[in-house]
Amino acid sequence: MFSDLPPAVERARARWRREAFAWGTADCIISVCDYLLDQTGTDPARPWRGSYCTREGADAICNSHGGALGLMRHGMTLAGFDPDRPVLGAPVVVDFFGHEITGIHLGRGRTMLRLERRGLVDWPAPVLGAWKCA
Repeated sequence: MFSDLPPAVERARARWRREAFAWGTADCIISVCDYLLDQTGTDPARPWRGSYCTREGADAICNSHGGALGLMRHGMTLAGFDPDRPVLGAPVVVDFFGHEITGIHLGRGRTMLRLERRGLVDWPAPVLGAWKCA
């Protein structure tokens, strides 16, 4: 479906398929931050990485920032990433049926998401926030 993806997106895609979803190490936000770390050497999840290992822990951290969008805005700002429009390869937060989920924009209105119990999903969700990644 997406044969023209940048190498960094392909690497993230392969990793998300290979590794099981796990809160705190391979969830939606940490996975996108790992993608950025791979590309730039900068970790927007540094303030909270390693501080939770359950859904409840993730919810507590997100809720303390008003949701996943607020948490990503916080981490991305601290790490020096600027807001941008949703372009191919951009880290984004989308509205997935009323839930703020972090993913990688694939272009053509779709976002690559990593979901608990569903794995890798490419979905046409509305973008709430996007950042430059290089």
